[in-house]
Amino acid sequence: MSYIYGRNPVLEALRSNREVQKIYIAHGAHGSHIREIYKLAKRNRIPISNASHKKIQQMVGDVIHQGVVALISPVEIKSMDNLLHQLPNFPQPLTLVIADRIQDPHNLGAIIRSSKALGASGLVISLRDSTPITDTVIKASAGAALKFPIFKAKNLAQAVDLLKENNVWIYGASLESEVVLWEMDFKRNCAIVVGSEGKGIRPIIQKKCDQLFHIPLSGQVESLNASVATGIILAEALRQR
Repeated sequence: MSYIYGRNPVLEALRSNREVQKIYIAHGAHGSHIREIYKLAKRNRIPISNASHKKIQQMVGDVIHQGVVALISPVEIKSMDNLLHQLPNFPQPLTLVIADRIQDPHNLGAIIRSSKALGASGLVISLRDSTPITDTVIKASAGAALKFPIFKAKNLAQAVDLLKENNVWIYGASLESEVVLWEMDFKRNCAIVVGSEGKGIRPIIQKKCDQLFHIPLSGQVESLNASVATGIILAEALRQR
């Protein structure tokens, strides 16, 4: 079991039929979200305890917890074998997001939130080079990480090869490419590789991409945050479909 915090993440946990063992609500916390948490917890017979802000802070640390903490079952991270088995069952054409070396939990959480909101089929993360799915990731995703399919790859380069063998096109976001985002064809099964803001996609992964592209920028900014870039790319993919 693990703690999650924040009003939206706790509500998402209650709505997703995830096992919630107990909820802690700070004295004086109120509002529509709090009322909904009480309602759903009562419906599902989940105990709620009122606690001081100090006690809640002792549970989750010095974070913006919004006066709500829940003890839940861990987020299920599925294997690449599971993903390959599920490929035929995803709505077609599918769009996967592959996160290469995303180590900031807030960034990864925002990527998950954008991916779920913009119709992506799932997220693939590296077991070694990415941040794990922590309570911070869940909070940054506004609870989306509790319901969005996430898959782990022991070796991301091999995972890309496996997807290509299963007729999934691999697209990579790269500032060095001359191809513009809206010139890409997202009306086919594809996986979009997004690298960290500082380092981008690793060369070994870039070489395996079927096509690289860039997001055109105007002004003095040379690059985008990985989660912002993911949102822009997925919005274009959704527009085309």
